[in-house]
Amino acid sequence: MKPELTADALVQLVHRYYPVGLHTADPGYNATEEAQRLTRLLEANAAGSQTWKGFYQRVRGEFPDCSLWDTTVPLNDPCYGCRVSQPGFFPGDPRYDSVVCLLSQLAPVYAIYAAHLEEKGPGLPRDHWLCFPPFPPEYQSRETRLAKLIESTFGYTRLPNEVLFTPVPDLVPRMANFSVGEAQLIDCLFTPNRW
Repeated sequence: MKPELTADALVQLVHRYYPVGLHTADPGYNATEEAQRLTRLLEANAAGSQTWKGFYQRVRGEFPDCSLWDTTVPLNDPCYGCRVSQPGFFPGDPRYDSVVCLLSQLAPVYAIYAAHLEEKGPGLPRDHWLCFPPFPPEYQSRETRLAKLIESTFGYTRLPNEVLFTPVPDLVPRMANFSVGEAQLIDCLFTPNRW
């Protein structure tokens, strides 16, 4: 039986992995039952599952003209991540447009967002944005193909924006530089570090 994937059910779930009302700098944060539970889960997934490794190879085959980056940060975030560039991108190019997928290790759910980063030149500010659905047209093909690969490989459910951005005001994700009151489900289920 699949777990309930409503915002309320997912908020209850993340409360099992993050201590209530504590900032990550609090000396007692890592000693809590919730933080210890998250640590055990992260340690169990640190090497990456065979399913994740197979999925990453499938992504490579599906997007042969794109640069790929496994953005998973073992022992930090409870998710696997993969960045797929626009076709023809090479490391070092000043413009880096990509579609990013995040797969939670806490629940069978995923998120996809588009990212744009452009270096304007020495001493000039970067042009940078993130976009959640609906995506600009030039990102939609990769978004659709990536979503199909995730669902056919993992059977995960894609979370809509209104669920992703549900506030979880009494928690601070362990790798977040947040105050109590700033977290959203996307930060707790996946990562607070999106770029």
